[in-house]
Amino acid sequence: MNNEESLDKYLADLSFDKDPLTGEIALLTTQHNRFHPGRSGGLLMAILASTTRMEHVFEWTAAYGSTTLWLAKALPEKARHTIGVVSDENLRLISNYMKRAGLSARVQISKSSGPDHLLSLESPQDLIVLDLQQERTKLGDWYAAIEKKLAPGGILVSLGMTPPEGNGARSLLHSSIESFNHKILGNPNFLTTIIPVSQGMLVASRLP
Repeated sequence: MNNEESLDKYLADLSFDKDPLTGEIALLTTQHNRFHPGRSGGLLMAILASTTRMEHVFEWTAAYGSTTLWLAKALPEKARHTIGVVSDENLRLISNYMKRAGLSARVQISKSSGPDHLLSLESPQDLIVLDLQQERTKLGDWYAAIEKKLAPGGILVSLGMTPPEGNGARSLLHSSIESFNHKILGNPNFLTTIIPVSQGMLVASRLP
């Protein structure tokens, strides 16, 4: 058991939230060799989502609903939670999980092309969450959309933002992550960090 798994177990033992769906989705994600926020990352997103100023929230995911469940449970009732997914199968799975959790009325889910979906939204977004998984090779397409649509004071959360280790030439995935990180960490309009969960969870606040 690594440090992240040990922390998740510790939090699970102590937390009042014993929702079995959290573990079910995490298990499915792990079985498909994909990463998920875990309890520590999920609780961080829930803390960010629970602030009263979260009126417009955009999430795009190529995973199975871990981020969606944590967010939907924590967001204020007035929040508009718009979710784009990578495929019909992801749409089916996440919609089913939201139905089982009694949260279907709190979310708007559709299959979408990602950055174009974000750009199509009328309002600036108070929170943007990206769980791109294998789609991280397309991170470069997201940067301009985030700059345009993240509200002043808004927060960006993106999973899987530690460049993968490897020998020899950089992979497309490595280059894509590195390029995005350089842009946002070097942008004085964002206060940004990367914490060691979910293969690197990038959290950035757009300064007012």
